[in-house]
Amino acid sequence: MIIYIIYEELIWERFAQPIFRYIQSLNLLKKLELYLQNVHGALILIVFLVLFAITEVLGIYAGVLLLEGKVLAWFFLYVGKVPVAAFTFWLFRVTKPKLMAFDWFKKAYESVMCFIDWLKTTEIYIDIKTKSANLKKYLKKNYMGEGDSIKSRAAKIYRRLKIRIKGLLKT
Repeated sequence: MIIYIIYEELIWERFAQPIFRYIQSLNLLKKLELYLQNVHGALILIVFLVLFAITEVLGIYAGVLLLEGKVLAWFFLYVGKVPVAAFTFWLFRVTKPKLMAFDWFKKAYESVMCFIDWLKTTEIYIDIKTKSANLKKYLKKNYMGEGDSIKSRAAKIYRRLKIRIKGLLKT
């Protein structure tokens, strides 16, 4: 559940959704969208499943890297998979009627959506979501000024952490 919330809050809202919107705005994809209307549903299903599997395997492997303490490798792998995931979401959106024509796919999709709807009503989900929203507000208030550049934000965070760590080491 925590992984889902982290993905939804940090990855999807901050990185994947803007890339998804950018992909949607590309004229090239509008032509591809028109082309996909004439492609056989089975081919679309295969392409979608391959892309979906790739993003899931990359996500799992990224998690393994994180658990092994390879944070930099995890970060680059996860960030690298975001455009593929965004394209996969776009493909799903524009070909959803063709994909839903496969009964087993439609049932699987509906099951996943029911699970997500249930998950969002659980007490632990609501509690974690509330705490993460409070943490986000705290970080924005204390570490990220509105007009700051990414570089100045990072420098500000680094300076504050350095002061706190020095304080902890003295005690």
